[in-house]
Amino acid sequence: MTSPIENYFAKITRYHYYAFFCMYCTKLPIFWHVLSLIFTSPPMEYTCKGATEGVNQCPCDEPEWNRTVFTETLQTKYNLICDKKWMVSFTQSMLYVGTLLGALTFGILADKYGRLTCFCATCFVIAVAGVLVVFMPTPITYIAMRTIEGWGVGGSIVTCYVLLVEYCGPSYREMVTALFHIPINISHLSLAGVSYVLRDCDVFQMAISIPVIFCCTLFWLVLESPKWLVDSEQYDESFLVMQKVAKFNKEDPAVIKAQMESYYSAHHRSNVIRISFWQIFKYKRLTINFACMAYVYFTCGMGYYGVSQYIGKMSGDIHKNVAISGALLIPGTLTSVYLLKKLGRRTFLMITTFTSGILMIAVILVPKHLQGVRVFIACICNCFFFMSFIIVFLYGVELFPTSIRNSVLGCLSVLSRAGQIAAPPVNALPETISGAIFGAMAILGCVLCIPLPETKNRQLPDTLEDTQNLSKK
Repeated sequence: MTSPIENYFAKITRYHYYAFFCMYCTKLPIFWHVLSLIFTSPPMEYTCKGATEGVNQCPCDEPEWNRTVFTETLQTKYNLICDKKWMVSFTQSMLYVGTLLGALTFGILADKYGRLTCFCATCFVIAVAGVLVVFMPTPITYIAMRTIEGWGVGGSIVTCYVLLVEYCGPSYREMVTALFHIPINISHLSLAGVSYVLRDCDVFQMAISIPVIFCCTLFWLVLESPKWLVDSEQYDESFLVMQKVAKFNKEDPAVIKAQMESYYSAHHRSNVIRISFWQIFKYKRLTINFACMAYVYFTCGMGYYGVSQYIGKMSGDIHKNVAISGALLIPGTLTSVYLLKKLGRRTFLMITTFTSGILMIAVILVPKHLQGVRVFIACICNCFFFMSFIIVFLYGVELFPTSIRNSVLGCLSVLSRAGQIAAPPVNALPETISGAIFGAMAILGCVLCIPLPETKNRQLPDTLEDTQNLSKK
């Protein structure tokens, strides 16, 4: 028997439009921080004072920077040249390490303390750390604060996504979650515009950090996931949430409360097996789901960011590069909205991973003198990798019960970030080898989708039994 919450969420209501809009808006300033280092530490040229010719020479005690594009950057602020140049790339890596840790820790905390509470906490971390970055006196303290900033970013991604999914019914879940990526695409595009106007890294950093504090207001604007409240046995709170939702929709709140009281009194949860994240490997079905998704998440992270780095070299204008790469993702997102309605989760993921792998191999097979063709194929490949990201996030949360959903998504996001960290070293290899690695790993990811159960048009599993039943036709 379907729970009253699932029945109520079977259709999109006025409250859904309102709540989804609020959650979508938070993605704009938060995702600025994911790519911000592109503009705070871009390639910079300098000439050594007293030198007659040459740029970026070492050693150099008094560099004179070329500030025609950017007036102040991480390099100019801390004089990161020669033996200190490694700190620039290390800053990027540590931001990713922060997102990795944030996805894991806040994923676990959200299963214990709630999706909405933890999401607002992550927004506060991003805003405060983002502002404090500007005032860090040394490169080491700057890197430390950037890591904390990344910690908040990683947590915000997984907590907000799970909150969104748990408000969705099976019939429209794929459309809502796919459209969730449109604000991310807009954030990607608009970041280039913010940097174009604000060429000083400190002013730029303040401009992208202060707006995030307003995301904390989501705590008072939307309601906690009633599915999580029920799973946490906070029945009175879940009744209150659903009554407020019904009242917002101009319906009788007493009706939904009566339905919930009747249902949960008849369906005692004392016999329900509740598991923690660390118990996944005691169950065969959960182990298969987690192992296969772990590989696919890692591959999507490495492939998408690896190919994005290649596309970033299409021209010398850094603002144009970022704008183009962001614009190219919008067609992929809109296509995903349509295909998710037509195809099953597993089928869609297999198609996107396999196609991205084949296209990446095609890039290395096209002769190098046909550079325009190679770049075009790489752009299409990047779209398919991004489409894989869209479906893999949705598929991942549908394969695991409520009690560990956020923890699992957090751990899988960690593996995605690990793939993101692995992308630059792979790209440092000869072009043919790196392309072959990206392509082969994507094709293998397609194969590993075969053992996974289909979840399209199925209710989100609440219990271990629900998850095990997903594999049954």
